[in-house]
Amino acid sequence: MLPVGYGVGADAYRAAVEHLSAEDLSAHYVDGQVWLHQTFGPALLDRLCQLSGGQWDLSGWQVFAAGSDVDFITHIVEAVAAVGRVRLYPGDWYGFLVGATHDQSITFDASGPGDLACLCVPSVRNGHLTRGMVDFLARSPVQLLNLNLFPTLAADERLATARALRPLLPTALLSVSFSRGFGLTASQLGVLIVPPGHPWAATYGRQWRWFSYFYNALAARAFLAIDLEAMGAVDAERRQWASQWLAERGLPDVASGSYYVRSFRPDALVPPHLLPLVRGGILRCCLKPGPT
Repeated sequence: MLPVGYGVGADAYRAAVEHLSAEDLSAHYVDGQVWLHQTFGPALLDRLCQLSGGQWDLSGWQVFAAGSDVDFITHIVEAVAAVGRVRLYPGDWYGFLVGATHDQSITFDASGPGDLACLCVPSVRNGHLTRGMVDFLARSPVQLLNLNLFPTLAADERLATARALRPLLPTALLSVSFSRGFGLTASQLGVLIVPPGHPWAATYGRQWRWFSYFYNALAARAFLAIDLEAMGAVDAERRQWASQWLAERGLPDVASGSYYVRSFRPDALVPPHLLPLVRGGILRCCLKPGPT
């Protein structure tokens, strides 16, 4: 089940195409690159800094784009797995693995370091970022962080999450998912932002620049038109809905984390009607609030 979309997202799509011209289409591979790096890129970095509560200084970071976040993730994971080892946090997003052909080099394993450590923020496993996840990331020299439902967290939790990840930023690659956290599910857009001087920018920069020719300009324009405050108000309603849903079923009401995913390790017998939600001793709920 997927998160429900936002009315402001639909409005943003309409705004994105309102002034689109034939010239825009002709110049997409030339002027569109200038717009990507001079208009969209700085605006995205600024909004991410705002969402981090000022914890992240992204000045000087490079912006690359692709058709979707999975395109970038597949490329990076596959390239590293061909020569080294990739660690995925146990139970986290299958999308890190979906494009792999070197399965023996990519493992859901937090027991040791790899050449690359991957995690969704917040984790797809349980909707949170935990101390154990941060320690897992820190053991590897490079981290691939997919900013998934990060924008939907309450402001105080986003601040705490951003603060916990701040020490890793000099070595991290940030992949931004617009179809989840920003609700732009009618299109796909992947953006990779890379800190200044990161060695992988030299290693893979040619491929990343090539991907950037094929970014989704309509999704990028829609992102610039989105009212983040209006989205935040909807997310607050969804968090309240999720809390009520859990309370009505006798499940713990964990105030933190994503409204969309809640996971629990039961310390008693699980009622029969919840048993289908249990995997590996973890009861996992994917919640879909009603339209708001």
